[in-house]
Parts: sequence; structure tokens; C-alpha cells
Amino acid sequence: MRQAVASLEEISYLPGLPAAEARELFAVSELRRYRDGDPVFTQGVAMPGVLVVVRGTLKVFQTDGRSKVQVIDLLHPGACVGVDEAFDGGLAASGAEALGETECWLIPPAPLKLMAASSPAVAMWLGEHLAGKIRHLLSLVEALSLHSVPERVAQIILDYQGRNPGRCLVEFRETQEDSSQRIGASREAFSRALRLLADLGLIKNMFPAVRILDLQELRRYAGGFAPGARAAAREPLSLTPFPPRISYMRQAEPALSQA
Repeated sequence: MRQAVASLEEISYLPGLPAAEARELFAVSELRRYRDGDPVFTQGVAMPGVLVVVRGTLKVFQTDGRSKVQVIDLLHPGACVGVDEAFDGGLAASGAEALGETECWLIPPAPLKLMAASSPAVAMWLGEHLAGKIRHLLSLVEALSLHSVPERVAQIILDYQGRNPGRCLVEFRETQEDSSQRIGASREAFSRALRLLADLGLIKNMFPAVRILDLQELRRYAGGFAPGARAAAREPLSLTPFPPRISYMRQAEPALSQA
């Protein structure tokens, strides 16, 4: 109990949840530690509860059981997973493994359900979490279906840059293999996309570090516009969601395959 409360005071692990309710949840939680590469839960197997990341990173992914992997999300401290399974009692729709030394609080489903039934604040927090998850999955579907591989790589770079807006040097925390799985591409395609962005003068590729040379044009490219193209009668580009430009995407793919 004391350890849970102390950790809660150091970092807000459940943003938007009142301190009293958060303390009550942590009082029934169990701290679990994982080494780099350890499986945390398995796709198609019952989950033990809701996992809240407090240190390190969880890679959440789906697999076809053979060699194809699609990364759904990389969860950093403050993020949680397993809420939907906790309430519908279904099996895990995805798997997860630790990236680096990782710690998570495990919240059992039963007390979470009781609190959701009795506390409007907890019910609201759960609703906001599920709404955010839906938005994230929709943006993932958009990226995979409406954007070329180089555009998806540009989006990842901008995602990292957005966490430190004052910096133009982006440092990837994962390998090229992990990054390529985030965008539904091979490691080779990810590498070619980095080279293309560098050839266009948008970045300097020093993977795992990338220096953004032209932030405005990189944003435009990530949204589907050719470098230097004018977007007449369009609102300023928002990073999330990225507006689709299917026609340019279809032209970009053959060029990349010939690289």
C-alpha cells in the first residue's frame, strides 16, 4: 500500500482520475517487473487485469501466429491496457512485451468494476480511456490504408518530435524492426523511406537519431502533399489525424519500390 501511494505521488499514472479513487485502485494493485523482451500478456489468452505502465515501455502488437506482426501501440508511463478485456471478459485481442526494463501496476478486474459502478469519476475516466483508444485505432487504420510507407515514417518522426516540440533532433527508442512493425512495413522498406526523406532534404538520417531539417515541409509530406506543393483552400495541417491524399500515395509507392 505505501509503495503504491508513494509511486502515485511521484507521477500521475492515471491522468484525470481523482487522487482518492486512484489510491483506492493502487491499494489493491500488484507491481510487476519485466526484463527487456519479456512477454507481458499473450494474444488469445485471458488477461489478468488492467496494466498501468509506470516505468519503461510496453509494445502492444497483433500477430498472425507466423511471422507477421503489427504493432498497435507503444505504451509509456501513464498509459494502460486491458480495460476492454476487464469489462467484457474476453480474451486478449493483442499481445505485449517489454521494451527495456519495465514496471506495471496490475489492477484486478473485480475491484475496478465495483468502483466504476459506484463512482462517476471512475466511470468517466474509463469512458475517456476507451474513446481515446478508438481514436488511436482509427488513426492507425487511416495511416495503414491511406498513406504510403514514407508518409507513415514521416508521421512517426513527427510523433516523436511532438513530445519535445522545441527540438528538431528525434531519437528513436526502438529498433528499425520495431518501428517498421508500427507502420505495417518491412525493415528494408522503413530504411528506404528514411533515405527518401533524407534525399528530399526533409531530414538528416542518423538512425536511431534523426534530425529534422524542414519541419513545415515534413508535416506537409506526412499529410500526403509532395514537397513544395501548395495546398490551396486547405486549413493548416494538423498532425492528428493526418489528412489523406490518396492520389499522391498511389504515385509514391512505385517510386519507393524502385529505390
